[in-house]
Amino acid sequence: MSEIKGQLLGIILVLAIFGIVGAALKSAFTNMKDTVVEQVENVSTSVGTMLTYNS
Repeated sequence: MSEIKGQLLGIILVLAIFGIVGAALKSAFTNMKDTVVEQVENVSTSVGTMLTYNS
């Protein structure tokens, strides 16, 4: 019976670790995506302004 408990504990620990790592990665990628979107908007605005002044 203790082997089954040990295996269940191992499975639960592995699932918990994957959940924690997954949440951390999701947060990191969300922050990176927001930064990239902000940079692209800045470049788009700059290019639009340059085209307006050159016309």
